[in-house]
Amino acid sequence: MISTSARLLRLVSLLAAQPSWTNAELADRIDVTERTVRRDIAKLRDLGYAIESDPGPWGGYRLRAGSTVPPLILDDEEAFAVAVGLCEAALGGALGGERAALSALLKLRQVLPRRIIDRLDERDAAFVAAARAEEPHAMPGLLLELAAACREGVRVRLSYVDWEGRGTVRDVDPYRLVHAERRWYFVARDVTEGRWRAFRADAVGGLRPLGHPVEVVDAPDPALLVSRSFGAGSNPPTETVPGKEV
Repeated sequence: MISTSARLLRLVSLLAAQPSWTNAELADRIDVTERTVRRDIAKLRDLGYAIESDPGPWGGYRLRAGSTVPPLILDDEEAFAVAVGLCEAALGGALGGERAALSALLKLRQVLPRRIIDRLDERDAAFVAAARAEEPHAMPGLLLELAAACREGVRVRLSYVDWEGRGTVRDVDPYRLVHAERRWYFVARDVTEGRWRAFRADAVGGLRPLGHPVEVVDAPDPALLVSRSFGAGSNPPTETVPGKEV
C-alpha cells in the first residue's frame, strides 16, 4: 500500500484530470476503500484544496478553483509542456516580461525530476531561435545557468566571444542577470582585472562553477551598468567599470 502523502498526491492528480469523480471511481483508481477516500478528501480540504462534493450514491467530487494556490501536481508530459512554454516566453516576450518567465522556469527546474531536465536539455541543444539579425538570443538553458550562478554566489569560469570574434576564458564573480532592450546581460566581476563587467548573454559560450564563494564588494547598479555599456546599441559584447579586488 502506498504512503498517505503519495496517496494524497495521486488523489489531487486525479481530481485535476477530469471535472468530476464518484467516490467509488476514486477508490478503485487509488486501490483503497471509499471510507479512505472520504478521509483523504477531508485532509486535502484542510490543506487548502477547494474540493466540492454532491451527496448520494451517484454524487461526485470535483476540484474548484479556490482563493489560495495549493501545490500543483503535474505528470511528466505536463511538466515538460509547461517548461517548454516558459522557455518560449523567456525567448520571445510572449508575456510582455521575459524576466517573470525566466524566474518561473528557474524555480520549476529546481523541482523537476532528472529525466525531464534531460529532455529539456536535449530540446535546448536542438532548438534554433529565428531571431532578427540585430536581436540574437541566448538559449534558455544558458540563461538558467547564469541565473543560478547569480543566486548561488559561487565563482565561475566563463567562456565568451568578444566583439572581435575572439574566444576568451575568464574567472568571474556572478552578480546579476539583466534584461534590457530584448536582450539578456550577465553582470559579473572579472577576477583577473578586478573590474565589474557586463557580458551580453548571447556572446557567452558556457560557464563552469569553481566552488569559490563570492563576497560582493562595491557592486555597481547592474541596470545602470548595462544601460551605460549598451545604450547606444553598437558597443562590443563586454564593457567594464572599475571595482575593488576582493
